[in-house]
Amino acid sequence: MQKSGFPWGFATGVVVAAIFAVIISLIPAGVFTDPLGYVVLLVVVFVAGPPTVWMLRAVAANRGVEPVSTVVGGMTGALLFDGLALSYIPGLYGQTGEALTAVATMLLVAFSAIGISAYFMGALVPDKEKVIASGT
Repeated sequence: MQKSGFPWGFATGVVVAAIFAVIISLIPAGVFTDPLGYVVLLVVVFVAGPPTVWMLRAVAANRGVEPVSTVVGGMTGALLFDGLALSYIPGLYGQTGEALTAVATMLLVAFSAIGISAYFMGALVPDKEKVIASGT
């Protein structure tokens, strides 16, 4: 039985979320408040779902840990980082007011995209051999 990949995924999620916070801070506020610009950002974060899942699976393979827990850990780490950062250091995202609200909403779409991608990519399904062995 493989070791849980949750800690590796969690750490990866935190690091990736911090990097994206810096990237988001470089985007002008007008892009978040312009309807067309915001739709483009939403499409970009939605399309980023599958590569994120691939990256987390690669972390699991590289570390020799269980991939499902790595994906769940990555989603959890990023969500925790962004939730705490938006609450306690919102300036990290470089936005205020309506633009900051749009950032928070965009991050929710990004997390949903990762979850949806993970589901359709089978990244949330345990290895069949483990399921058969456990009797569930």
